[in-house]
Amino acid sequence: MSRIESRIKQFTERLSQWWNSRSGGLRQSATDGAQRAASRARDFRDSERGQRAATKLNDLRGSDTAKKAEAKINDLRATDAAKKAESALSDLRQREPVKKAEEGARKVMHDLFSSGSGGSSTTGGAS
Repeated sequence: MSRIESRIKQFTERLSQWWNSRSGGLRQSATDGAQRAASRARDFRDSERGQRAATKLNDLRGSDTAKKAEAKINDLRATDAAKKAESALSDLRQREPVKKAEEGARKVMHDLFSSGSGGSSTTGGAS
């Protein structure tokens, strides 16, 4: 029995190492893409065109039409159907695959912000 246990343990260790190396590369790729997107967004915000767009967006948000739309959305959120949908989404978020996906997204965001502020990123290691 101990030989079988040791072989299973070796197999799980190799599988774990493979998975960690693979997910680290995927996480790094996602981090790199997110950093490029964030950089482009900053460049756009700083540009004259981005400044004009921000002004127009603020004007739109302050308009009567936008205020009416916001009131309608708030009314819609108060309906029974919206409350049922919110409850269903909350239940869905409690499922294990969704929790794992959220944790993966949090890790990517953490990697993005920690490597963005530190100047260098680190990958690998045990989670």
